[in-house]
Amino acid sequence: MRVEIVNHPSGDQLPILLDDDGLPMPMPSEFVVGRRALGTNTLVRNLRELAVLYQWFKREGIDLWERISKGRAFTEAEISGGLIESLRRDYSKGRKVKKFTVTPNSFNQRLTTVRQFFGLFFDIYLGSIPHDDIRYERIRDQKMRTIKWLDDSFINAPPTNASKQKGLTQKQAKFLVRCLDPEKDVIFGRDPAVRFRNYVSVMIMLNYGLRPGELLSLLVGDIEFGAISAIRVTRRPPNPNDKRKPKPQIKRNGRVMPIDNAALAKRIDQYIMTWRDKLEEKAIKESDYLILSDEGEPLSQPSMVQLFQLLRKRFPEDLPSNLSAKSLRHTFSSNMERELREGGMEEGHRAEALAELRGDSSLDSQLVYISQEIQEQTNQAMRNYHRKILG
Repeated sequence: MRVEIVNHPSGDQLPILLDDDGLPMPMPSEFVVGRRALGTNTLVRNLRELAVLYQWFKREGIDLWERISKGRAFTEAEISGGLIESLRRDYSKGRKVKKFTVTPNSFNQRLTTVRQFFGLFFDIYLGSIPHDDIRYERIRDQKMRTIKWLDDSFINAPPTNASKQKGLTQKQAKFLVRCLDPEKDVIFGRDPAVRFRNYVSVMIMLNYGLRPGELLSLLVGDIEFGAISAIRVTRRPPNPNDKRKPKPQIKRNGRVMPIDNAALAKRIDQYIMTWRDKLEEKAIKESDYLILSDEGEPLSQPSMVQLFQLLRKRFPEDLPSNLSAKSLRHTFSSNMERELREGGMEEGHRAEALAELRGDSSLDSQLVYISQEIQEQTNQAMRNYHRKILG
């Protein structure tokens, strides 16, 4: 089994799961179509998780639709002792060191997708028979038991490395800005246009918490200069002329971010008016995208990853080993949580404000930054206590 991504004329990218004969598998395809509002990478991951499920079906000789439609209920041993153990196994190839199991987070993701897939099958069949059919209650009870066995298998609070710094310290952030600043003495990159591009890219992510897909989806027209300068993050239909793989996407909410720092506004304006044109001169076709590659084409996500790899390699003593676009977003979120708290905003409103600033639709994803700040306050209080006691 393998996952293929189909590029549609509309610009949409929709993955499909192919069986061992190279033919599309109907139900996984229907499952993905119902979730097509999600990002392409998420759908690809879902199909790979379903591939693990179908490998188990094949080994056990199970036809899921037949089992449900004929009322042959799954046993607890089949789910807890068979399927769950299969979902724990690591099926990746090409590693020098073979792992026996996947991480708790990966297992939970697999289990979530499998649970939703089982629910889809049961709901399709239940929707095809009348409510007063004697089979209805029996099949619904089978669904509830099967889903409960799956729910009971989730790993609560997967262990994480809480001591690892996810974002940048203030010292590291200042060094990063300094080494990318095209007018400072620390030189990273030779081409002045590329240096300006790198500086503007990192400054936007560090100061506004944009995801890589959001940054690479920005058009020149999304930067507004005037009495109130701003960056507009706008969700748009897929661009059929964008040939980048994977195609950058804005998966969450759009927002307007004010550029209230005059120096940053000036640098972005310089990049657009002078250095971006220098990059675009190298391209065969003109582009409306803000961030361009060394060859003048819209910058791809792999190129963005490579930038942070080069920075980590060049400055291993001054920049963290986990430097990435994600760590910049984490730095922005943590610092904004601290600023909101010090400004006197209560916890519930801070979560709402962070969700607005980060373009998130869920408040739950903001709790990690609030908890992190509470932990830091606790550690600081302990350090102050120890200084008073120990001198």
